[in-house]
Amino acid sequence: MQPGSENQPELNTHSAVDYHWRVWQLTGLIRPAGISKSLYRTYAIGLNLMVTLLFPLSLLARLILTRSMKELCENLTITITDITANLKFGNVYLVRRHLGEIRSLIQQLDCRALAICDRDELCALVQAVTTARNTFRTFAWIFVCGTSLSCVRVALARSRQLLYPAWFGVDWKNSNEAFVGIYVYQLFGLIVQAVQNCASDSYPPAYLCLLTGHMRALEVRVARIGCECASGQQSYDQLLACIQDLTLIHRMHTIIQQILSVPCMAQFACSVAVQCTVAMHFLYVADADDRLAMILSVIFFVAVTLEVFVICYFGEKMRTQSEALCNAFYACNWVEQLPRFRRDLLFTLARAQRPSLILAGSYIPLTLETFKEVMHFAYSAFTLLLRAK
Repeated sequence: MQPGSENQPELNTHSAVDYHWRVWQLTGLIRPAGISKSLYRTYAIGLNLMVTLLFPLSLLARLILTRSMKELCENLTITITDITANLKFGNVYLVRRHLGEIRSLIQQLDCRALAICDRDELCALVQAVTTARNTFRTFAWIFVCGTSLSCVRVALARSRQLLYPAWFGVDWKNSNEAFVGIYVYQLFGLIVQAVQNCASDSYPPAYLCLLTGHMRALEVRVARIGCECASGQQSYDQLLACIQDLTLIHRMHTIIQQILSVPCMAQFACSVAVQCTVAMHFLYVADADDRLAMILSVIFFVAVTLEVFVICYFGEKMRTQSEALCNAFYACNWVEQLPRFRRDLLFTLARAQRPSLILAGSYIPLTLETFKEVMHFAYSAFTLLLRAK
């Protein structure tokens, strides 16, 4: 199918992160088009002072005043998770220009895929978009369950409880007005924080999905070079076009590395700490026979474990796909091509042989092997804590 034909499909792989961009716009990180800069800045500062700053401070203050081990475990779990999530949220603001550059690179790659309009390439890209969106929906479902259970727990409690342990400096247990005001604030803050966290936790795998999808599309295209009875010059032109796309993919990989290095490292550290704390909390609430608290602990444990697994899983897929892309250059029909074709192919292979990895903290690779090591470390730490109970 030639470009410009009536049945040519539309393609916008950046739509895979549309949910994330909407969240960032609603939470004051990226100003939408058509909104006054001063008005949006006022909205962003007000929202983030009231929620992103005040919410974790209230949790931290309560943590300092906690006396029992059961409450300490519960408060520590929530506080660590919330502070880490806010740090990742703040990192998005710092790298927002890089996100715009990734959008530009994706648009260029989409235009090339549409110009060629190969069914296998388009299917690979559509599948990447679908997977990225499903990742966001999965995290959203987890956060909805956690927030709903917190509300149910408060509704069924025999005495007044807050959605999450926090300190506000007022006697909310004996004041209806104070309790309602704090409850409404916590519910609002919890919803905002859940939306922020959903985007912060799901955008790393979403961008890894997009990068892997474009690698897969390029692999399909490279493998066809010289196999369609094209002339030597046509095959050489196809190789140059593929090399140009490979350059865009490498640039996209470099930017994603810069964006994800710090938040992924923070996520690893947070997940180990929260897994151990949640496990200890589960043991204490099991003794107290608090079933809703036990369910909430399980959801927390699953959520923090899933966060690490997802980024490691998609990091592993990207690494595997980069190797498949390198093999595609070997598999193309280079034997019958012009000398300059083989020369440029050799230079390309020299770069493509290095596997593409995303490194957390510029040191820890996002692979399934890393996930296994993180889980092993968390289990070892939990065993030590269990002996001290």
